[in-house]
Amino acid sequence: MSYSDFKTLEQINTELGIVIKDENKLYVNIEPVKLSNLFVEIMKVAFDLAIKIDTEMARQSFIVDNVLMELKRHIDISFFVGNAFNVDKSKGLTGNPDSIITNSDNQLYITSPVVILVEAKKSDLGGGYAQCIAEMEAARIFNERKANNIPIIYGVVTDGVIWRFISLHDNIAVIDSYLYNFGDGSKILGILKYFLQNSHNSVGSVITDPTDISPSI
Repeated sequence: MSYSDFKTLEQINTELGIVIKDENKLYVNIEPVKLSNLFVEIMKVAFDLAIKIDTEMARQSFIVDNVLMELKRHIDISFFVGNAFNVDKSKGLTGNPDSIITNSDNQLYITSPVVILVEAKKSDLGGGYAQCIAEMEAARIFNERKANNIPIIYGVVTDGVIWRFISLHDNIAVIDSYLYNFGDGSKILGILKYFLQNSHNSVGSVITDPTDISPSI
């Protein structure tokens, strides 16, 4: 069993014991970032190309990967694409997530804290929630084993055009039901940057409910 074998939210609840909740417009007030000219020029070609090719690999390569590279220009991170992330075989938490973002400058191998997991889908974003949450739970366990107890793990499920965000805290996965459109990418990057800054700033603090956090970028 692996991450991709998690197909439904009910399975996440029964097999991993994670409670699923939904909220709306949790991150709409986060400020967009100022995009680099390089990203703007690349996306003029890459975005349309990904949509025309219309495969998960194309959306990952031409949209998500470029977003991650732009994110690295704004905040010191490492990201890993398609790397093995085998955390707990007994729970089915093994496999290769599409993208892993860490709050670390070590690009040689995955180190804690793992903060964000991104899954690129061609269609049916809802079908990707269970897999993404399973990966997020693996990240929580991975961080805990490294004695780096990040309060909130974030997840993203996207087809490149629409982006959906999930948070995992205290055994509760909160899915934001709002559809965040890619636009020029500045809003999406602002949200991802907020996730990383929030995770870094909250180490050692106590957060009772991730939906109560007010974005402050």
